[in-house]
Amino acid sequence: MSKANNQADVEALLAKCMGRKVKIPDLLALCPWDVEISPWDGNMEREVEFWRSRWIKDPTSLKRNRVIDPCLFARSAAPRATFEGQLIVAKWAAWTFYWDDAHDFGEFDNRPEEVIAHRDETIEIFRQSLYNEHPRSVNPTEISPRYLTAQSVHEWGAVVGENCVSPSLKDWLFKVFSDTCIAISRVQQEFEANSILDLDTYRKMRMDSSGSLTTLACVLYADMVAFPDWFFDHELVRKAADLTDIIIWVINDIASQCKHVDNYVPLLVYHKGLTPQEAIDEAARVAHQAYLDFEALEPQLIQLGETRSCAHEIQRFIASCKFECSGIINWHYQVKRYVPWMPGTGRDSLYVVLGEELPSV
Repeated sequence: MSKANNQADVEALLAKCMGRKVKIPDLLALCPWDVEISPWDGNMEREVEFWRSRWIKDPTSLKRNRVIDPCLFARSAAPRATFEGQLIVAKWAAWTFYWDDAHDFGEFDNRPEEVIAHRDETIEIFRQSLYNEHPRSVNPTEISPRYLTAQSVHEWGAVVGENCVSPSLKDWLFKVFSDTCIAISRVQQEFEANSILDLDTYRKMRMDSSGSLTTLACVLYADMVAFPDWFFDHELVRKAADLTDIIIWVINDIASQCKHVDNYVPLLVYHKGLTPQEAIDEAARVAHQAYLDFEALEPQLIQLGETRSCAHEIQRFIASCKFECSGIINWHYQVKRYVPWMPGTGRDSLYVVLGEELPSV
């Protein structure tokens, strides 16, 4: 792994990117699967707001969490799920941004021991929430007395633990959730070390830190499909999930306007000698290639379903991968955290100034 552990190198890289006006490609054109969004649901909005009122005490954190609109996230990523299934996806989205933002906005700066403790306690609460014989009996404050961000995972994790109809999905959910927490904590460590990661290391870490696989697992939980024991260990299933992940994390990095060096765009600038615009265009090609690779993989997945007598499960898996991608890409346009797009305007002539905050964030 190649690192440039020098503040001057980091500042020089950011200076090449910050303040530059760039064109954001039409993100939905990079992955042109159909967008389907279920109707607005006041009950879901109230349930998520109740969750926030119990766990998010800081007004600034509360505002940020409302901006990301977890219910729209769920209605976009799992548009055909039941109310109960969508509510889990919405609470996962609300929770993961709450947990991740604690790292992004300085709550753990220069506190490496607490980063690790927070991570490990969160994973342990989620493990017990999934696997305890009586998940709702788990007391998260006994496991993590200091961190509301950790405790709050139990509320929705216990529901999944009680109601998941697929043991193989539960096991995969726990794995990818743990990987997400570990990777986000590592991002914090690398950021504080002024590291400029090499591209391979960053891509591997971003596959986990994006949370896209955990989102997919939650969407599949919402589908209430009993997957075979072997399903999530199969090479084709894993490849399809990884391609879904690539589409989402790369597009998220494009839309996030690279305020720090833990983003694909400035790393492409640094390692490949590209301009910021060229780096965005290169990232767009990576996302689109992942879409093309998924399309090429789909017939093999369908054949797998036919030969292993799980055609329904494969079809639901494929549909969920596609809905997650198209729904979350569209969600990026709708929330006031990413690109400054306005409804009724085109997506193919959208310009941003890198590093600028959107007014409502």
